[in-house]
Amino acid sequence: MNAQIIMCCGSGGVGKTTTSAALALTWANAGDRVCVLTIDPAKRLADSLNIGEIGGQPTPISIPDASGTCHAVMLDVKETFEGLIHRFSESAQAADKILANRYFQFACTKLGGVHEYMAAEKVRELATCGEFDVIVVDTPPTRNALDFLQAPERMANMMDGTVMRWLTASGNRGGWRALEMGSEAIGRVLRTLVGQGTIGEIAQFFDLFRHLWSGFQSRSLEVQSLLRAADTRFLLVTTPSPAARSEALFFLDQLQSHQMSFAGFLVNRVENQPDSTANAIPQTGPGEWDTLRTQLIELIELQSKMAEAHQRNIRELSEAGPTNAPTWLIPHQGRPINQMHDLLSLSDWLPAREDLR
Repeated sequence: MNAQIIMCCGSGGVGKTTTSAALALTWANAGDRVCVLTIDPAKRLADSLNIGEIGGQPTPISIPDASGTCHAVMLDVKETFEGLIHRFSESAQAADKILANRYFQFACTKLGGVHEYMAAEKVRELATCGEFDVIVVDTPPTRNALDFLQAPERMANMMDGTVMRWLTASGNRGGWRALEMGSEAIGRVLRTLVGQGTIGEIAQFFDLFRHLWSGFQSRSLEVQSLLRAADTRFLLVTTPSPAARSEALFFLDQLQSHQMSFAGFLVNRVENQPDSTANAIPQTGPGEWDTLRTQLIELIELQSKMAEAHQRNIRELSEAGPTNAPTWLIPHQGRPINQMHDLLSLSDWLPAREDLR
């Protein structure tokens, strides 16, 4: 049985990493086997969990007195890509040839779309390994997260397309082999630009890769299905600011167009109405009390106006979303949240696992 997947999505700076870490710790504390994965290249998850380096394999997080477990993973694109090469190669020798190819070294880190596709593959790997009950995914900002959602479909389409058929054509059918042998005019131009050796390595890479074609295509379709599964829920993390709200609604439209399950809004850094009022401040006091009292009244009024504005923006967000969509509000904490006890203290405002099933 696959683990449930919770995707924390939203624009940059709204607290996705903090929210992802807090959810993982809270659910592990309650008894679940949780793995939190960050595919955001900014690498803030280790800081939020107050631990050292996080790698491409699950790193255990120590939570005192927890009844469950928590692990953290940082996406390692090269490691994940190499794992797929080994998985789909006909033999260890065939895999070694691809891994030794210089064009593969470029492709696994620089080729457009590889980072997003390997992120989706890592989610699949963690969700199907049988070691976890839930996978919490800390995604990059909205626009990059959309690339992540679309990567498996793009990979499947590419593997099924005429371009890949041409690129992976065997030597007697031309294609890259023709460029390698120099039988085409375009080959002469490319050899001048990038060198004969590079053309040969690219030709070799695609010639070797054609044996992995069907494996990559079937895996891409499997990942697509996983992202659309009922157990995969997308939690939109935002703040009460108009810009963040607009970004959240844009992403919601994309989720609906891709037929992916929306779990609700989690609104971070919400300003509450002040506990005190101007009338509660004494009229007289020591020293420069009149000046201090005036400043306190101004702060109370400012907080009250900000709280009202936040409530308006939250109502507009909820009304623009699907009917009866859940909304969870996390009050502004007034301090950085970067220690484990701070993350666990957010549990009162976070959704329970049952809320997202």
